[in-house]
Amino acid sequence: MKKMGLGLLIIGLRVFASDYPIVVRGADEASYTPQNLRPGIVKSKESYDTVIVGSGLAGLSAAVYLTDNGQRVLLLEKESELGGLAAGGVAKGSAFGRGAAYWTRAYEEEFEILKHIGLSEYEKRYPITEPIDSYLWDGHLYLGIWEEETLKELPASFALFKHELEFADKDGLIPNQPFEMQDNLDLDSLDGTSWIRQMPLQTAKREDEESKAIWERFQKDPKIDRNDPMGDVIGLMNQYTRSALGTTPDKVSAVAFANFYISELEIRYTTETGTGGAAEHMVEMLLKRNKLAKLTTRATVTRMESRKQSVKVRYVQDNVIHEATAKYGVFAGALRLAPKIILGFKEKEQKRTEILNRLQYAHYSVHNVHVKGHPYRATYDTWTKMPDGTLSDFSDLILGRWMDPKIRGYEGMRDFKKDPDDDEGVLSIYHPLSLDEVGRGFTESRARALAEDAVTKMVKWFGPLLHDHWGTKIEIRSVETNRWPYSIHVAAPGHFSHDAELLRKPYGRIFFANNNIGTPAFEEALFRGHCAANNILSRRNKTFKNESWSRCPID
Repeated sequence: MKKMGLGLLIIGLRVFASDYPIVVRGADEASYTPQNLRPGIVKSKESYDTVIVGSGLAGLSAAVYLTDNGQRVLLLEKESELGGLAAGGVAKGSAFGRGAAYWTRAYEEEFEILKHIGLSEYEKRYPITEPIDSYLWDGHLYLGIWEEETLKELPASFALFKHELEFADKDGLIPNQPFEMQDNLDLDSLDGTSWIRQMPLQTAKREDEESKAIWERFQKDPKIDRNDPMGDVIGLMNQYTRSALGTTPDKVSAVAFANFYISELEIRYTTETGTGGAAEHMVEMLLKRNKLAKLTTRATVTRMESRKQSVKVRYVQDNVIHEATAKYGVFAGALRLAPKIILGFKEKEQKRTEILNRLQYAHYSVHNVHVKGHPYRATYDTWTKMPDGTLSDFSDLILGRWMDPKIRGYEGMRDFKKDPDDDEGVLSIYHPLSLDEVGRGFTESRARALAEDAVTKMVKWFGPLLHDHWGTKIEIRSVETNRWPYSIHVAAPGHFSHDAELLRKPYGRIFFANNNIGTPAFEEALFRGHCAANNILSRRNKTFKNESWSRCPID
């Protein structure tokens, strides 16, 4: 196992004793407030139908559907590239994911959007080979957590949890977007942990033979801690929910938790760059529509104003203030910024501002570790819980190039029984940060420290496993750490029943298209972007109607 020593600073990079750098990407918390502005305002002479703030999946989805209908769009993105958190990367000709790792089997509206952006064959082209998930728990690797053979090894609480999750789905307790319009939101009154702890009582009441068998095994299993019978499952869910929903399940609505986790039992899909493939498809579409779509990066929006007949926006690019006007606006940035950026919102929308002020956010890091060769040969995603680990450590390890066509094997899937032809491996460490990190300052030095600690623990925890199972070792060439400040909002209990519908409502001529309204999910972002576009089109043309497949509420 390679040991890491103290490093030294050289031109903004941290270099270890083993001489590989950590490169920091992304922004600090302070990036939302531009500094050193030049005097004066540059006013755009161009006119737009809609200005969109944020080029993540929601902003891109809104831009696609608006330009479909001939609308001229100005899309503003504060980072140097389009795609937001979904954007992937390429190093030495090899593609890898930086953002959200995958999506699940699409419901009807999501499928229609995927089809429209050129991903209708995702089930054929992008399935992830099973087993997708593994669990490194106290030094033991469980392959395919929810496979029957693995469930026999794990405490019986895991089988019971899977059983009750599937029952909840059959019983209609797990909705799809838009959650706030569903009739059954019973689970929204519970947090995820409380719901998990109630599951044994539910199984005990069931009369079917499968439930009786699961209950009997659960009662007799010596591996179950009778003082905390679902504690082992909650240990795994702490890792998962931190990664997917920003914090541990005891702080998250059981609706959000259930909607996310039921999909973990099914096959999932990813492109060469994770969910970045969807962003790339939409960017390509918009680039071909250059007469309708103006795509502007490194543009930090400082003010939006909804007027009687227009929306005025100010943004900073290269320390210069620019001003543009459109007939409508789409706010596809983090909703927490709405009271700060949208003129008059805080004063006129006090209830919404109160909701947004209490909406918690988590910072997130993805450390892409570029390694020599392809030393890890287990599964796509490995959830990691070790005896010396804490809830401040990384949650899971993903193979960053699983779907790269250069290393695909049988039927287009990655085949770990064969060595790829190249030796450019990527191990992506998913690292949700504690809620306490917000406000601490996501500086470059802090980002490097987090990356160094995560990489050290990854080598420590996975090194023996690789040596014993495959005779391989981790040889690190470089690390790219990606900062995502305020990237995951916490959908707390009651969020969908009490807050989401109000957060969805437009403010004058400004519509909201962000997954902060519901869950921090791929599906949610695509849905909200399309829905914002439909709302604007309906305002512009009274005869406009939603597509037959759409459940978008027209506000």
